[in-house]
Amino acid sequence: MSEARIEAVILKQQDYRENDALITVLSKDYGKLGFVCRGIRKMASKNAVSCMPFVLSELMFDYKEQATLFSLKSARVLAAHRHIREDLEKMTIAQVMCEIADKLLEQGESDLEAAGELYELLSVSLDRLDSEADSYLILAQFTALALKTEGIEPVVDECVLCSNTQVQTISVEDGGFLCAECAAMVHARPMEVGALKRFRLINKAQLVHFAQLRPYGPWTKKDAELLVEFLMLHSGVKLESWRFLDRLAN
Repeated sequence: MSEARIEAVILKQQDYRENDALITVLSKDYGKLGFVCRGIRKMASKNAVSCMPFVLSELMFDYKEQATLFSLKSARVLAAHRHIREDLEKMTIAQVMCEIADKLLEQGESDLEAAGELYELLSVSLDRLDSEADSYLILAQFTALALKTEGIEPVVDECVLCSNTQVQTISVEDGGFLCAECAAMVHARPMEVGALKRFRLINKAQLVHFAQLRPYGPWTKKDAELLVEFLMLHSGVKLESWRFLDRLAN
């Protein structure tokens, strides 16, 4: 056993016993871990803010190989993301991103490369959500890059069924773009050219291309919805937070 100090995004928190809580976090070097946080529900707790969802914190604990649940010794806030908490829509979008990261990763060190990629993606996305106005662009880009991390990104260079480059719509079920002939076969409605262009761009862009994506907006819930539905169908995860955001936005 050795003392460890990590930077981690708090994915979720749940009550545990009278004054304690369980938190799930995502770190770059250790992957997804769970912590018992004793006394943080007390009014005088010094660690309370550090253990709130969406916060980037430095956590100190005794690390034991093969374990996935640890006892938190101390914590301090590195990025509180206060503005997210002041906006219900942004807060729900942050919940969606954290739930995606949580459900795509196994607890522990089973895939540290994927965990490291998702940590970087989530950390940058939360920073942007805290300071930028394009909330649905942030969610759409996060989801598109999470799909790439999982190796299940949509086909956006040609029709997924016949390879025709003249595309007319998007099929979540079939896995990407469809041409007019294939769309007719599966009874898929045509989509406007701007939506098709945005879908291709968001799936081609890297995390550093955020500013270049903005002029192609306005980016709306529909842009993010296609990607979230794609992720849920092709990864098999169910997102409770998305259902709430769907109701909130409508």
